Amino acid sequence: MAKDEVFLLEIMKHRHPASSNFLAVLLFIVLPFGASRAAAVKDTLFSGECISASQKLMSKTGIFELGLFANTFYYHQPYSWGIRYKSLVEKSPVFFVGDDNYLSNYSRLCFLEGKLYIEDEEWSYDYDLWPPDSDSDSQRNGSVASVAILLDTGNFVVRDEVNPSVAMWQSFDYLSTSDVLQPGAWTALDTDTGASLMTGETYDYPPRNCTLVIDKSRKRGFAINIGCGSYLGTFPEWMVAYKENASSIQLNVPKSPNDIEFLKLDFGQVSLLRWLGNGTFGAWQPLWSFPSSCNASPFICGAFGACTHAGTCRCIEGFKPTLADEWELGRFASGCSSIHPLECENGYTNDSFVLLNNLRGLPDYAHNEPAASSDECKSACLSNCYCTAYSYSSGCKIWPFKLHNLSLADNPTYNSIYVRVGSAEKKRLYTRGIVALGIVLLVAITVTGSLIFWLYKILSSRQMNVEGFLVVYSYAQLKKATGNFCCKLGEGGFGSVFKGMIVGSTPVAVKNLKCFRYGEKQFRTEVQTIGMIQQTNLVRLLGFCAEGTRRLLVYEYMSNGSLDAHLFSDSSSALSWNLRYQIAVGIAKGLAYLHEECNDCIIHCDIKPENILLNAEFCPKIADFGMAKLVKRDYNGALTTFRGTIGYLAPEWLSGQAVTYKVDVYSFGIVLFEIISGRRTSTKMRFGDHSYFPSYAAAQVNEGEVLCLLDGRLEGNANVKELEVACRVACWCIQDDEDHRPSMGQVVRMLEGAVHPEVPPIPASFQNLMSYDDSGIYSAELPGSSK
Repeated sequence: MAKDEVFLLEIMKHRHPASSNFLAVLLFIVLPFGASRAAAVKDTLFSGECISASQKLMSKTGIFELGLFANTFYYHQPYSWGIRYKSLVEKSPVFFVGDDNYLSNYSRLCFLEGKLYIEDEEWSYDYDLWPPDSDSDSQRNGSVASVAILLDTGNFVVRDEVNPSVAMWQSFDYLSTSDVLQPGAWTALDTDTGASLMTGETYDYPPRNCTLVIDKSRKRGFAINIGCGSYLGTFPEWMVAYKENASSIQLNVPKSPNDIEFLKLDFGQVSLLRWLGNGTFGAWQPLWSFPSSCNASPFICGAFGACTHAGTCRCIEGFKPTLADEWELGRFASGCSSIHPLECENGYTNDSFVLLNNLRGLPDYAHNEPAASSDECKSACLSNCYCTAYSYSSGCKIWPFKLHNLSLADNPTYNSIYVRVGSAEKKRLYTRGIVALGIVLLVAITVTGSLIFWLYKILSSRQMNVEGFLVVYSYAQLKKATGNFCCKLGEGGFGSVFKGMIVGSTPVAVKNLKCFRYGEKQFRTEVQTIGMIQQTNLVRLLGFCAEGTRRLLVYEYMSNGSLDAHLFSDSSSALSWNLRYQIAVGIAKGLAYLHEECNDCIIHCDIKPENILLNAEFCPKIADFGMAKLVKRDYNGALTTFRGTIGYLAPEWLSGQAVTYKVDVYSFGIVLFEIISGRRTSTKMRFGDHSYFPSYAAAQVNEGEVLCLLDGRLEGNANVKELEVACRVACWCIQDDEDHRPSMGQVVRMLEGAVHPEVPPIPASFQNLMSYDDSGIYSAELPGSSK
């Protein structure tokens, strides 16, 4: 008897106990018809059929496949029935179908006797998917004529075979607890148990939990619970749909059918990820994440990753990123791995330890060990193959398996631990220390710091990685990448920007600074400010070239160009209100990160639509940091040297007063008015008694009339509540007295609905600003104003 025949016979025995002779006769009667139909159907499970571990369903166009997959998510469950993107194979997330009980690779998915269920005979386990109540005959009425089909949306649906529009069950509504959510699927607070439908775990032992819970008290609100901490966040409106009466959210489907996305709960962070690459060659890029900085949750840096005081993740000494391509895209959940493997054979080890002596607190999950000295504590760790670190301060503590929640302190008091590394690593670190000492001495004897850039010239003869993931390119490499600088994207006061292709097919934007003298200050400023930071709403600097007198900067490519081209160009279609509001929130978040979350406060000094770039999803990213200024947190002074662009300058610049980061807040207010109105704020037009649009807008906001401020091309299609909030925020940002302006963190909270903005007063200095307006230099960078 054929293998498939034996399998069908076993199913019939399990569901219909009868004599073997009768089953054999019935088998040979029904098998030819059943076998031919099963062979022809790829996406559908008919009533009376099962699929085993070796079989799969595939959606009609081959986007998704359903099957039994090895499970890398739950520590205690080796296999799960689920759905994944067929083209990505192992790099695809698996969206569970069914619960998280223990399954073997002998389990199967069946549609028998009017039930869709998972069965595992090895573990004597049955789990009903549909109907949920297996004893309800009324729910199974007509189910003989139903089919289970895997759709191209990734939704597994039970529907009436005669009337396909009737869906009796769908996986989008019943996905099991996991760390991922499909586009189109719902997740909600379990009203009976209060449990969340998103749970993340670490892969080491013991498993460590992180949960995301829908917050019923806030629209699109949620809480991430990890350890003893809880972090409150809000899903953006463009990303999720909200069902208020059910306290649930639905992940929106991408606008482009070619985009592959999903929501992922990592250990301490939830992110919307998009596949960046061709086929299985690529990585998952975060489009949105919460928290956006590891300062809020150091867990997001993964195992052996540490959060710096600048809010970025880096691997501790002796370790490197586990998935370097993901780290380069700003996703650190994969953590870090030891550069050299640890030795632990027959109770003897040559492993050594490196000292981390600048930690803010100690990692979680330490075990107390009886030891009378530091040496005894070290020996206790070495004798345990699972020990990765030890500390001897208030007694001996050892850490098994992986270290999480590491955060570097920027001021005392410090905590110290010893982390285990391979024996070969000790020699490498010693050599590296000697080299580092030599570099420090060279820098110390150089007053101007120009020696660093001479070193760049030496190093630029080849491509290499440097701290912060910047890459040093040769001029020849960038000339080739840009096709001899043939495709110009734009031109400004400091140079021209060209499109290029590096590392196979990765598009980049290459900024060629005009000359050594004119571009050197901007070059240093950009490398120093954005070279070492990564945030969703800041354009990423990928690398640079410092060869001879040539200075070039390599950025991520932004396919939708700059914001001004979409707001003020007659040839572009009008941005929808939802996109405008999303862009405004993104700019605010980027500035809040620069002002409040970096080690040094970074003042951009030139916020304007030309310096806001938009990626393929219209996610805004702040660019052009050539005028930026780093200010120490404990710095009591302020900037006085003029810099910026006419039309976006705060009044304190023009009056010669000392300025602070609030100049960026003022510029943001002007840009926000331009986003709302779709017009240049400095354009001289008559608005009743006003010739300057912001003064007219402030008067209308004070009177409660905001629809008249909306871009006429939108024909009134806007969320009036959001429009009112945006107008009030813009007016608060452009107050004359900087003390009356909000911080950018407060701006974010107002735009996201966490704080209600009151009606602002009308600033008195708008007409004074017009005396500085000159259409000839408006929106142009002022020569000599960078320092």
